[in-house]
Amino acid sequence: MKKLARLFFEMFRVALFVVGGGYAIIAVCDDIFSKKLKWTEEGELIDMLPLYQMMPGILAAHNAVYVGRKVAGWTGSVVALAGVALPSIIVFSFVSAGYDSIPLHNPWLESAFTGLRAALTGVIAAMLIRTWRKSIPDASGFAIFAIALALLFTPHVPAAAVIAAALLGGIVAALVPGKGRAALSSPLAALLFLQYGAVAFGGGYVLVPVYIQDFVGENARYLQIPPSEFANLMALTQMTPGPIGINAATYFGYRLFGVAGGVVATACILVPGFILLSLALASLEKFRENHIVKSAMAWVRPVTAALMAAAVWSFLGMSVWDLDPSPHVSWCTVGSVNFNIAALATAIAAAALVLSKKCSIMTLVLASAAVGAALRA
Repeated sequence: MKKLARLFFEMFRVALFVVGGGYAIIAVCDDIFSKKLKWTEEGELIDMLPLYQMMPGILAAHNAVYVGRKVAGWTGSVVALAGVALPSIIVFSFVSAGYDSIPLHNPWLESAFTGLRAALTGVIAAMLIRTWRKSIPDASGFAIFAIALALLFTPHVPAAAVIAAALLGGIVAALVPGKGRAALSSPLAALLFLQYGAVAFGGGYVLVPVYIQDFVGENARYLQIPPSEFANLMALTQMTPGPIGINAATYFGYRLFGVAGGVVATACILVPGFILLSLALASLEKFRENHIVKSAMAWVRPVTAALMAAAVWSFLGMSVWDLDPSPHVSWCTVGSVNFNIAALATAIAAAALVLSKKCSIMTLVLASAAVGAALRA
């Protein structure tokens, strides 16, 4: 019991104080559980990243399941997962309840959020660059990436359907002889977020296009929140504790059905990954070498890269340029497009710093907010 309590406390503490999403949380956990507690080998959790990315769900949640199972079996997995999710439920329930009272139209605050969105653009772009070679190793991978990206920008094509099609294509390719083989309080909330958790290959960032289709803009199926609110939400998920994917699930669940909806959405987005990763860990080596799984993931990884590219494009539209006829705070008007040169420079600098590993994401986000506020009109 004492070990379970310590496991919960450490996971809760990391999720509460580490900002920047799954990669940052995994890096901190690797340090704590190897050097401080001696429960894992140094670098072991970082080495598990490829497996985490092969499974649908949130990277930080997969990390919790792995550490918990190694420390205390299935019970440890559940305890560690609860520790990672609880900070998001607590913090984003308050954020969701008080969002309307945040003075987002204050010139200083609006400019700060412009800087935050620009930084997030750079962060996602850097992660796409980091994973490019692994996601798209050859010409066939690039072809899948290009087709997926085109479909993601085609009206009325759900992002979840693109991922599912790639998964099915990979399985079929593995079964074909020759070259193919070598290659909530509401049921709606529960079903929605179970679906999101089942297709989130690569972590929370890849769900951004899915969230945009379902919740953002006048044609969205469920909430129709303004694009600016969604952009601010994504910036807040970078500045607040917990994994980005869980934070966003809590927010949207709350907006749909209140506090209970936030709890149900958070739980449901974790379930598919928890089940599949737990099954995979039971026979880890066999899972890694299974030719059907290898083929399926060879098709899914380029689609994951396409989703991240689509997310970069979406955030560019929320930070660097805007087709709104009235310029935003600190925007420079170029023709009919509001083009923010400072935001573009911030996004490029953010991507370069993330790639160089010379600056923590939290420091980067805060600095970008300060730059945005300083450059307000």
